Amino acid sequence: MKNFISFLLVFTALSAVAQKKIENYSKAELFKTDGEIYFALPGAASVADILTKIISIDRISGDTVYAYASKKEFDHLVNSGSHLFAPLQHPGDLIQPEMSDNPRKVLAWNYYPTYGAYEEIMQQFAANYPNLCKLYTIGTLPSGRKLLVARISDNVGVEEDEPEFLYTSSMHGDETTGYVLMLHLIDYLLTNYGLDARVTEMVNEIDLWINPLANPDGTYFGGNNSVNGSRRYNANYVDLNRNYHDPEDGLHPDGNAWQPETLAFMAFAEGRNFVMSANFHGGAEVMNYPWDTWYKLTADDNWWKLVCREYADTAHVNAPSGYMSDYQNGITNGAQWYSISGGRQDYMNYFQQCREVTIEISNTKLLPASQLLNFWNYNYRSLLNYIEQVTYGVRGTVTDSLTGEPLKAMVYITGFDKDSSMVFSSLPVGNYHRMLKAGLYNLTFSADGYLVKTIPNVFVTDFSTVRLDVQLYNGFPLADFSASQTTIPVGGEVQFTDQSIGGPQTRRWTFEGGDINTSGDTQPIVSYLEPGTWDVSLFVENSVGSNTLTKPDYITVTPDYYIGVNGGNTCSARFYDSQGPEKDYKSNENLTTTFVGTDPNKVFRLHFTAFDIEPDANCSKDALYIYDGPDSTYPLIGKYCGNTLPGDVLTSVGGGAITFVFVSDEANNYSGWSAELTCDSGVGTTTLELSPNLSIYPNPSAGSGFFVESSETMLNVEITDLMGKSRYFDTPMQNKVNVDALSGAPGIYIIKVTTATHVVSRKMVVAGSR
Repeated sequence: MKNFISFLLVFTALSAVAQKKIENYSKAELFKTDGEIYFALPGAASVADILTKIISIDRISGDTVYAYASKKEFDHLVNSGSHLFAPLQHPGDLIQPEMSDNPRKVLAWNYYPTYGAYEEIMQQFAANYPNLCKLYTIGTLPSGRKLLVARISDNVGVEEDEPEFLYTSSMHGDETTGYVLMLHLIDYLLTNYGLDARVTEMVNEIDLWINPLANPDGTYFGGNNSVNGSRRYNANYVDLNRNYHDPEDGLHPDGNAWQPETLAFMAFAEGRNFVMSANFHGGAEVMNYPWDTWYKLTADDNWWKLVCREYADTAHVNAPSGYMSDYQNGITNGAQWYSISGGRQDYMNYFQQCREVTIEISNTKLLPASQLLNFWNYNYRSLLNYIEQVTYGVRGTVTDSLTGEPLKAMVYITGFDKDSSMVFSSLPVGNYHRMLKAGLYNLTFSADGYLVKTIPNVFVTDFSTVRLDVQLYNGFPLADFSASQTTIPVGGEVQFTDQSIGGPQTRRWTFEGGDINTSGDTQPIVSYLEPGTWDVSLFVENSVGSNTLTKPDYITVTPDYYIGVNGGNTCSARFYDSQGPEKDYKSNENLTTTFVGTDPNKVFRLHFTAFDIEPDANCSKDALYIYDGPDSTYPLIGKYCGNTLPGDVLTSVGGGAITFVFVSDEANNYSGWSAELTCDSGVGTTTLELSPNLSIYPNPSAGSGFFVESSETMLNVEITDLMGKSRYFDTPMQNKVNVDALSGAPGIYIIKVTTATHVVSRKMVVAGSR
């Protein structure tokens, strides 16, 4: 029943019009004020391959060719020979469909939109769903009408690891069913996002682009308020589906310059990385898959049959008997139907590596508005199925193995791909998507400047996805190395190890400060005889190229310092007692050494590796004093004796100083200490705070005695002279304590007060004796 209207109209036209020889018709009589005509050529099916180079074939039924022609094409047809010719009423003039300039009415079905309503509907999609939909104008025609595309994604406008999918309709302006169905598909996806799990998954995982009207000048040829009077060709009377760069017939197979619509769509496709697409036509009900221009089959012929069969079979389940059943029950190879040149389907497949199919969605070109809802119900499940196919097959990212940066690479299936069926990963993400029929495939990845990489035996099943991320290596060597140690004493050895990648064939080391200057070994051993910080470089080379890595100040050779010798400015030192690690320190020593840090952002860290000083309860015999500053008047960090290895000591001021004072008595000498002094971030530093509320003043009634008074409760007070003699005063949790000096001799004493929150040191000068 659905085909009856178009069949009746064509049959009546053919019956009513005398089928005369073409030369018996006047061009002026045929065209009148129009720029294109619609007609039949009875008995011409056998020469369709010749006619398709001359006129725009619409379809072939039996032995009759139905076609369009501009005035120029009609002249070529006349010059090609004598044909039976039957002019027909233009499909765009057959009905006066219901129109509306109200977007709500259009989206409620049973109306075609006026052109103004079309623009408003597309704008409202983007305005109502700004997080999901963005509107693009890919071209504005001389008429002022626009080529509009809605982009739909959960992160719309953001380039992600997602396949890009395109639906576009009505590049033949009088084939309008797909036009309205695409408007409703946009509405369906947006209104069901977050409500329907399948739709939500699609929008989340696919970058969807939908262009409902690819030839607005043709569709609204009769004016912006009606699709009645629509025409197949554009405003210049050019068939846009014959105007593309053709794989077989070159840049301009129709003899016309690229039209504004063609230029806009080619630039659009070139600027994106569409993986899969479909364009909607009318006049038949069939899935038309590549190729159109030649009779050989694509590498993916079996995949195309699977995908087209799924679309048609799903439509069969949801439509009246007979719908989408033309040719092989709803699917056909394009050239086997009839060959055309300059079609967009072949352009997208061959030059853009995008799997595009032509969907002839209704036998009636200008469908009555009252039937639009029916055709939506016939097709929307198939439309969703076709979209989902873009997520199947093999997908992944291609990146640089060294930097991790995404790459534009060719993905080629060895022994399978042909006629530009490879695909490419796209920037800025580096993602690729290769739909495949079930089977076992060897995938080869190649990019300019990188070594080719083949992944064999990738197993693919229908309606499933294989994830295959690939890293490509550019072949250049990349220098890298390690050292057995990076901080050593004077005279120490370091073993270096070449860890370069890329199979270097030669190498050359350079050792600043080493006992050897260069080496070509993979694991050279180098001695360092002078203190300092030294650079190390490694040059490597293979047949592809070379690379050099220099690590500045990589090796630190620490000088040896002994108590009593000026430490100077440093950030690395080994520090010993007066006799070093081989001998015991001497009796009656009173030695001082100060180090000043060379990094203003770091404090000193002192790490003891050996410690042995005469043990005593109060360290009153032999002791090592450490002060947080450039001399012994600064806060005392600690006083150490015994043979227990002290914990790490840290100073409090970045770029500051540390002072050591060692005092020994007349007997019992021990092996002393070994320590490493480095500059450190200061993690774990104990800060000695100088409380402004600590007061020390003489006791007039006690001779050389004095008071120590604090705003905080004191736990104990320790008094130490410069000979290292100490006296402790345990305080009964007082804020003020009266203490005696250690002796009647004048001198300098360090007073250390411990409270619950502070360790406070102060210097005190005793001027006289009791």
